[in-house]
Amino acid sequence: MKAIFRSSYKNFFILSLIIYLTTAYFSEGYYHPDEHFQILEFSNYMHGKSPAADLPWEFRDKIRPALQPDLACVVIKALNSIGITNPFNYALILRIITALLSWFLVCKFCLLVIKDFSSDIGKKIFLLLCFFLWFMPFISVRFSSENYSAITFLGALYFIIKYIDDISGRKIFSLAVAGLFLGFSLFFRFQMAFAMFGLVLWLIFVKKTNWKNLFLLLISGIFAIAFCIYLDFVLYGHFELTPVNYYISNIIQHKAAGWGIKPWWYYFYFFIVQAIPPISVILLVFFLIGLYKKPTNIFVWCIVPFLIAHFTVDHKEMRFLFPMVFAFMYLTAIGIDHFIVSGKYKKIGRFIFWLCLVINIPILIFRSIIPAQEVMSYYKYMYNYAPGKEKKLLCNAEGFYHIIGLNVNFYKSPDVKCIILKNDSAIASYLNNNKPDSIFVYYDKLADDKKYDGYTNERIYCLFPKWILACNVNNWQSRSSIWDIRKLKRIKK
Repeated sequence: MKAIFRSSYKNFFILSLIIYLTTAYFSEGYYHPDEHFQILEFSNYMHGKSPAADLPWEFRDKIRPALQPDLACVVIKALNSIGITNPFNYALILRIITALLSWFLVCKFCLLVIKDFSSDIGKKIFLLLCFFLWFMPFISVRFSSENYSAITFLGALYFIIKYIDDISGRKIFSLAVAGLFLGFSLFFRFQMAFAMFGLVLWLIFVKKTNWKNLFLLLISGIFAIAFCIYLDFVLYGHFELTPVNYYISNIIQHKAAGWGIKPWWYYFYFFIVQAIPPISVILLVFFLIGLYKKPTNIFVWCIVPFLIAHFTVDHKEMRFLFPMVFAFMYLTAIGIDHFIVSGKYKKIGRFIFWLCLVINIPILIFRSIIPAQEVMSYYKYMYNYAPGKEKKLLCNAEGFYHIIGLNVNFYKSPDVKCIILKNDSAIASYLNNNKPDSIFVYYDKLADDKKYDGYTNERIYCLFPKWILACNVNNWQSRSSIWDIRKLKRIKK
């Protein structure tokens, strides 16, 4: 830690820490539902608070490793021991821990490899990409399998790079730790096997690593894998090889392809669109230059087989490539550094830099202060509203705690009783028959036009502020799915 705060780049590191922690605080929810349902809901099941029937199909097929849900369990039990029982605080602490781990590791890695850059500007751009590119803090605070596989894999590479030529006894320790990290990385995300395959080839053919050291790396990795298999045994109640189950379900039985099939080149389209042009296009060009300029670099040997494997798999999602995001930033910065050192097109280079900076800053701020998933704000509001008092919530069509076909138990308030009704007529009938003095109603669209005889209808929560809702240009609200929580009060005569 001292090396981080005493380095000449400490201002970069301090500012990035502030941004990471800010993002961790505000970025409630998930980037992809798997981040919630396959980790937090699994953890809730382990605590006896979620029925197995409410878990996603991955539980029934036994393809989800227990490692990360168990990590969540450990943190939650520790928080319970000091009196913290709010699930939103659980998730916040998990994001903060993740942000600190990501930040610390990337800081250490940047200090380790920054010598690879020839120009001072190239070094600073490398740090800017790693910490301040608009999506980097958002990805880095996620308690997701993609992020934790990245953290552990990067940790393994750190020890391997730092001590690869060390002839002291510390080399044995570093390789043992690297092997453990690799084993855990595999059980955070099985697809990391492709990057590990490239890493092994690099150790053998580029670094000519001693076979004894490779064997130590292997044994240490096997030890971590054996521990993960034991955790799976505890979760499922009997011996299971979740990597094998995963391969059977998603590759042989093609269950993942049921979520959509894309051609091999679609990741280029994904990245260009989602990373926001022209930033995305510029990054991609310099990444390809970096690949060309560093053919024997460890990151090249890891990322190339990883990308090839993902290009060949039918089902594609941008998050699948997140584990290699640091390698991508490093190689992109190498490409930029080569462009700077060449001394060509200086004016164009300055224009590109300032253009990207102007585009990046507002998106970075926006992405750092809004929830990752807006429904969490509604769950949090109902959880904190009059705690300890029963609250009946009428729901039109689907239930309030029901998204993408699954029940949300982790964030469910024990005080909220959901009553699911089919439509507005059913709500009116319920009010007429039961005549409650007050009751809550949830709509999955804005409900300003809803009126019920004998009741006032007041909006008590909507994520969008009033000044935005007041501006309904071209009736955009009718085409938007904006959740709306209302409180009905019986008019006394």
